Amino acid sequence: MRELLVVLILMMPVGLLAETFDELMDSIEAPLPSRFENGVIVEMDFANRVIQVSGYDYHVSPAFGENITEISLYGTSVGAFELLSVGMKVEVEYLDLGQARVAMVIKQLAANTEVEY
Repeated sequence: MRELLVVLILMMPVGLLAETFDELMDSIEAPLPSRFENGVIVEMDFANRVIQVSGYDYHVSPAFGENITEISLYGTSVGAFELLSVGMKVEVEYLDLGQARVAMVIKQLAANTEVEY
């Protein structure tokens, strides 16, 4: 019994990360305020469309569908998840759902912009 409890506890975070962007958006029951965070992209998960910015994971929408994450590269009004890269400085507008952060807007910042890591 004790071993089963340990396994269940270890698997719990995996279940939270397994939620897709659309599932997270569907779980929102009331309007949430947008929050902003500046930082550096530390890690990218292309398969699950998640980026880690200064220690926080942000779920990014699929390229098509409802509630698309707006992504723009520095000096432009366009961009794509696949054009972001590790080490890039960004501003993320997101919704904090408690168990996850959902990126609504990602803007690349100038390379000389000071941000926290």
